[in-house]
Amino acid sequence: MANDTKGEDNPDFERTMSELEETVRRLEAGELPLEESLAAFEKGIALVRALHTRLDAVQTRIDELTQGADGSTSATPFAASGKRGAAGSGDEDDEVID
Repeated sequence: MANDTKGEDNPDFERTMSELEETVRRLEAGELPLEESLAAFEKGIALVRALHTRLDAVQTRIDELTQGADGSTSATPFAASGKRGAAGSGDEDDEVID
């Protein structure tokens, strides 16, 4: 399947993100020799690209799932929970009860 993003060649997003975070931590520590730093940087770039590719695939899938019958998509913004509406707006839906 063209949109299948699971499998042995595609580690899960969280594991890849953790690996990237560890690579960044090692680089930021500044204790690696130059050649190891370069190798870690190259690995980090590859991980970022893999994560970006995965996010693009997820976005494509979301677009497919939210596409209307006429082929159009519409963006629906999420409302932040606990956020109050504009003062004096009179909109009861914006009111937060503490």
